[in-house]
Amino acid sequence: MKIMNKTLMIIGAGFGQLPAILKAKEMGLKTVVIDKNPEALGSKHADVFYPIDVLDVKGAIEIAKKHEISGVMTMQTDLPIPTVGAIVDEIGLSGSSLEIAERCSDKILCRLAFKERGVPQPDFGIVSNYEEARNEAERIGYPCVIKAPDSSGSRGVTKVNSEDEINGAVDEAFKYSRKSQILVEEYITGLEIGAQGFSINGKCVKVLVHNDTLSEPPYMVPTGHSFPISLTKEEENSVILATATAVDALGVTDGPTNVDLFVDQNNRPLIIEIGARIGATCLPELVEYYTGISWVEQAINASLGIEVDLNEKIAQPVTAYIIESPKDGILKSYNIPDEVSKHPQVKEVEITAEIGEEVNIFRKGTDRIGKIVVIGDSVENADNIALELINKISIDVE
Repeated sequence: MKIMNKTLMIIGAGFGQLPAILKAKEMGLKTVVIDKNPEALGSKHADVFYPIDVLDVKGAIEIAKKHEISGVMTMQTDLPIPTVGAIVDEIGLSGSSLEIAERCSDKILCRLAFKERGVPQPDFGIVSNYEEARNEAERIGYPCVIKAPDSSGSRGVTKVNSEDEINGAVDEAFKYSRKSQILVEEYITGLEIGAQGFSINGKCVKVLVHNDTLSEPPYMVPTGHSFPISLTKEEENSVILATATAVDALGVTDGPTNVDLFVDQNNRPLIIEIGARIGATCLPELVEYYTGISWVEQAINASLGIEVDLNEKIAQPVTAYIIESPKDGILKSYNIPDEVSKHPQVKEVEITAEIGEEVNIFRKGTDRIGKIVVIGDSVENADNIALELINKISIDVE
C-alpha cells in the first residue's frame, strides 16, 4: 500500500534495519535514517542519512523534529529501542513510550515486571561482581546462565557449568553491557522456542510461535528458525496465552514484539525475554513466507498509527538458517553453486559478508555472514533440505 506525504525515521542502518528501509521506500514513504557507521548497509538506501549513534537520544530527537516525522521504528536489535521510545514520547507518535521501551530492552527491568505480574519465568538473581555471581549461582544451582541485561544478538550470554566458569562468564556479560549489574538465571531444560507478537492499543492480539535452532554451548545463539511450531495444538495455545500475558505485562502498546521462551519438561511455558521489535535471524522473512503477512509493513503501519492487517493468507512451512564462517579470519572467497541458488524450494540464499572482510566463527548474532530460506511440504522437509544445501556452499577464510 502506497502512503504518500509521510516520513518514517528508522533508528539504525545495518542489515537488521535494511528491510524496514527498503519496505518504507516501496510504500512511498520518505526515510530518515541514523547510524554511527556512515558505511552501514542501509545508509545508501535512505532518503536522508545522518551518521550519528543510535544511542544519541538528543541528536535523534532533533533530527526527528527537523523532518517532522510521522513515525519511528527499529527492528532486529534491542539497542535503539529506548531511543525510539524517547522520540515517541517527545513528538507524540504511535508506539511504546520510553518507560515501556526501557522495560523491554533491559532484561533486569523485564524480570522484575514479570515477577510483579506473576508471569512464569526462570529463577534469577541480579549481581554486580564475581562474588555475588558465585553466591547466586550456588543458590540457583548449576548449570546456570549469566547474561548481560542490555545487549542483543545473544551477546554476553554464557552457560555456566561450575564455579570455575563464573569469572569468565561475568567478564563476557559486562563486556556487552553498559549497566553496573548483570543477571544470573536458572538454566531451563526443555524445548527452546520463540514467538513473534503484535500489539494494538495496548493488547497483544497476535502471536506466531516458531521453532528455534541454537548454536552449541557456551554461546547459545540462534542459528535458525522455522514455522510451523512442532508442538501439539494444546501446547501451542498454552504458549500463545503465556506470551500474550507477558507482552501485556510489559505494557507494550502498538507494534511487534520478539519473545524468547522455553517449554519445560512439565510442558510449562517460561518466558525468557521480550524485545519491543521484530525478531532477527530471518524472522520477518519467515513470517511473510509462512503467513503471507508482511510483518515489516505492518510494523511500519503501526508506527505511523494507521490500520494494521494481521490476517493470515497462507500456511506455508518454511525454515531459515544463518550461514556461518568456518573460522576467524579474512573472507577470501565463497561459492554458492547453482544447485543451491536455483533449487526450487530455495526462496533466498546469500552471503552478505564482503570479500576481504574480517569474519568470525559464530559467537553472537552479528557474526552471521549470510542466510538461506527454504520452503517445504513440512517444516521437517524444509529443514532437511536447508541443512543439506548449506553444506554445498564453500567458504574460504584465511
